[in-house]
Amino acid sequence: MANITISAPLANGAISGTNTDRLALALKVFSGETLTAFDRMSVTSGKFTERNIQSGKSAQFPAFGRTKAHYLKAGNSLDDKRENINSGERTILIDGLLTADALVFDLDEFIAHYDFRTPYSNQIGEALAIAVDASVLAEVAKEALNTKENVAGLGVGGVVQETLATGGALGINKATGVAVRDLLLQIKAKMSKNYVPKVDRYAFVSPDIHSALSSNLDFLNSQYGAHASLGDSDIINMDGFQIIECPHLTAGGDDNTNVMQGDGHIFPDAYASKEPILVCQRTSVGIVKLRDLAFEQARRPEYQADQLIAKLSIGVGGLRPESTFMGIINNPTA
Repeated sequence: MANITISAPLANGAISGTNTDRLALALKVFSGETLTAFDRMSVTSGKFTERNIQSGKSAQFPAFGRTKAHYLKAGNSLDDKRENINSGERTILIDGLLTADALVFDLDEFIAHYDFRTPYSNQIGEALAIAVDASVLAEVAKEALNTKENVAGLGVGGVVQETLATGGALGINKATGVAVRDLLLQIKAKMSKNYVPKVDRYAFVSPDIHSALSSNLDFLNSQYGAHASLGDSDIINMDGFQIIECPHLTAGGDDNTNVMQGDGHIFPDAYASKEPILVCQRTSVGIVKLRDLAFEQARRPEYQADQLIAKLSIGVGGLRPESTFMGIINNPTA
C-alpha cells in the first residue's frame, strides 16, 4: 500500500506530519484563549502593587511614613528643623506553583475541531483567575483586620458597619443600596484622614450588593446627589470608588497543605457569611511574581490524550492597613 500524506495546519503556513509541528499552532492558540479567559474573569488583575522577580522566594515592599514642613528663618539651619521619616517593609513570600490542567482525548480530533478545544482553554484560564482573585481578596480582608500600623503614624483600616433602615432587609432593594452608599462615604472619609491616595480606590462586592446599587443609581442620584455611573455590567463608579462585582469574593485561596507557607490565603471565617464589602486602594496588597502565566502541552500516550497545562508562580500579602477597610451591612434590630 502506498504511503498516505496527511496534511495538518501549522504555524507559518507549513505542512508536516510530525507531532511537534502539528502541536505548534495548537499550543499558540490554546495559550491565547487561556490568557483571554484569565483576563476576562479576573477582577483583581492590574489593581494592586506588583513586583516581578527573576529568582528567589520572596520580595520586599518598602513603606515610608510622613514628615512635616517648617518655615526656615534667616540664620537657622535645616538640621534643626528636619524630622525623621520613619520607614518599614513587608516581605512577601512565593506561595508555590499554581496550576490548572485538562486531559483532552484524541489529539487529531482536538486539532481539527476547534469547538472541542475552546471550553478546555477557557476553563483553565478561569480557574487560575478565580484562584488568584480569591487569594488577593482574602489578604485584603485580613489587612482590614490588621490593627498594627505598618509605620508609626500612618494609621490602620478596620471594619465599618452600617445598619439598614428599620423595616429593611439586606437584598437587592432600595434600602440596601442606600446603606451601601452611606457605608462607602464613611470609609471614604476614613481613607482621606489616613491620607490614602484618591486614585485607584476599589470596592469589591457580592453580586447581590452590586445589583442593589445598580438598581438604585437613579434613586441615589435624585435623593443624595451621588456621583455615580454604570460603566458596564460589572463596574459602578461611585464617590471615587470603582465598585466591582465578584461572585468568589469570600472563597479564599487554596488550603495550607498546598502552599509553601502561611494559611493559603483563607478568608476570615467570622466575616465570610456577612456579605462583606472590601474597600481598598492599590497599595493595600502586594503581589510578587516569580513566573507569570505560562503554558505547556504534552502528549500522554498511556492515556491516548493531550495534556493542556497553565501555570504561574506568585505570592500575595498585605502591605498597607491604613488603606484597607471591610464594610458590613447589618439588618435592623427593630
